[in-house]
Amino acid sequence: MATIARNAATQGVYINVPKIDWPLLRELIRKFGWKAETREQLLDRFINNRPSNADLSEEDIMNEVKALRYSK
Repeated sequence: MATIARNAATQGVYINVPKIDWPLLRELIRKFGWKAETREQLLDRFINNRPSNADLSEEDIMNEVKALRYSK
């Protein structure tokens, strides 16, 4: 039987869980050694890890948005 390397690859998923079931699911996640984040935690982590000084101006960003929007 082949041994599967733990954490060789991960898959991020999003599921809606009723609040009443969340403690049970959180416990299962902990027992399996997985990681779970709420949308708010994920967004907070993203915001906290963003660069403090972006090299793009607002005009640069809008030009990119327009280029993507109207290139179709």
